[in-house]
Amino acid sequence: MPRLRRNGRKTARVSAGSASYMSRSAVCRLGGITESELMLWEYEEFVAPAAMLQVGRRSEPLYDEGSLRRIRTIRTLAEELGVNLPGIGVILHLLDQMTAPDARE
Repeated sequence: MPRLRRNGRKTARVSAGSASYMSRSAVCRLGGITESELMLWEYEEFVAPAAMLQVGRRSEPLYDEGSLRRIRTIRTLAEELGVNLPGIGVILHLLDQMTAPDARE
């Protein structure tokens, strides 16, 4: 199981084998969003943690590079292009269909 390295209050990155994970605060900082925005996007099912790390009795969500790319896409759609939440959902669904292995055939 990956271990969190503490640098202040939260870990920036955790490595497990070949995968590299980021904490919630780190992915928010790198993605240029607030934690409340991330929690809203998780509630809307636009983005999900790549893994969960058990710390005592609680679970810490961990995010990978793919999650960070998706967060940056959502932020661009919302802030720079002015797309509302339902529109973001439609666009993400279309992007997922385009990048799915079955869609390339």
